[in-house]
Amino acid sequence: MDDQERITGILNAYRAEIMARSPQSLAAWQKNREVMPAGVGSLFRLADPFPFVVKRAKGARIWDMDDHEYLDCMLGFSVMILGNAPDEVEAAIREALPYGTHYGQCHEHEVAFARLFCDMVPGVDKVTFCNSGTEATLYGLRLARAATGRPLVAKFEGGYHGTHDFLAVSFGRPRPGPDRSGPVEDPTTVPESPGLCEGAWKDTIVLPYNHPAALDKIQHHASQLAGVIIEPVLGAGGTIPADPEFLAALRQVTREIGAFLIFDEVITGFRLAPGGAQEYYGIIPDVSTYGKVAGGGLPFGAVGGTAEAMRLMEYDRDFERSIMVAGTFNGNPLTVAAGTAVLRRLSQEPQLYARLNAMGDRFRSEINRFAQAEGYPATATGVGSMFAVHTVHGPVHSIRDLRQGNRAASAGLELLYRRNGLHISPTHGFLSTAHTDEDITRLIEIYKATMMELRAQGVW
Repeated sequence: MDDQERITGILNAYRAEIMARSPQSLAAWQKNREVMPAGVGSLFRLADPFPFVVKRAKGARIWDMDDHEYLDCMLGFSVMILGNAPDEVEAAIREALPYGTHYGQCHEHEVAFARLFCDMVPGVDKVTFCNSGTEATLYGLRLARAATGRPLVAKFEGGYHGTHDFLAVSFGRPRPGPDRSGPVEDPTTVPESPGLCEGAWKDTIVLPYNHPAALDKIQHHASQLAGVIIEPVLGAGGTIPADPEFLAALRQVTREIGAFLIFDEVITGFRLAPGGAQEYYGIIPDVSTYGKVAGGGLPFGAVGGTAEAMRLMEYDRDFERSIMVAGTFNGNPLTVAAGTAVLRRLSQEPQLYARLNAMGDRFRSEINRFAQAEGYPATATGVGSMFAVHTVHGPVHSIRDLRQGNRAASAGLELLYRRNGLHISPTHGFLSTAHTDEDITRLIEIYKATMMELRAQGVW
């Protein structure tokens, strides 16, 4: 038996153990497949060896169908910043419910939510609501094109901005066959799915994250470039923060060429600070897109920006030139109630961020210190309450830095996290106000134990 076969056998044994201890979860997923493609509602719910099937969640814990308890650091892909099923959100929904679950019209609570939103975010004078981050980024690009009259947009390699055709390119994932991603300084535009409209994705330029060559590429396309969209912290791309100096230079070059700078704050919005990444980094974009945290656990998206940038959403004043933004459930009263409860808590208790960010700092520093002392090729990345651990030596500045990671070790870590009672995405983890210092100690212990076990097994 060669070494690869031996390692595959070890990983398969972990898979078998997980499946054997969770028979009800496994059976539920298998039954799902009879009526749902792959048995899931989103490809991001796929997991090794089978998707997590939830029975309930509360605070910093989540339970599967077999009643196994897990420390939850996925938090609905970062949504539940106050922990699962927070009391204030449940109370807000109960209060709103008797007045109707949907209007499809304006209502006073929507306006109050919008005002709270604008008061919290330094770069948002006006905001409009939709139902997902994908919708929000789509509208953000449409706004940039309409305002500038230019056809092209730019995104960064490794950035995930939803699934619409314009931005479902160059996620930076390893793929079989020849490498089509191009040189580090000049990434090519690689569609991430069959069925994308070629006329859409070919109008998207891909830039290198945290690399000065991105500024040159922006200048090269200046006359045709409507906007540049960036995650201030790459989320699905590995929880990699943008360098503050790079963000500042990006702000300067987009202003010089008259293109919109769009911050995708679907994850970072209201997570890094009350005003999100733009408050945290002190850099104000023209437009920002939102989702996740601000919806309080219900479907949500938003586009916000300066009064000038949002001018072409004034439908009643300049109908011929304004962009189309529509959605049956935009500003849904239950979503607004849940979101208001979350934002009110965060705005009234800004000290929560100091504690959240301190917990994240503690995790990253202890894991990086352990990896260095014990000789593990591992690096914890992230900022604030966002984190990830990669099987590479640091530093990590872009998704290209992750390509040399140990894939077998990465697969083993993911399996052992689950076996050891941790619910987390392989590319990003999150903390909530419901997590305690004892939870962070346990989280660190789980990471150390998984690393040591893989080394003892000869996988890493």
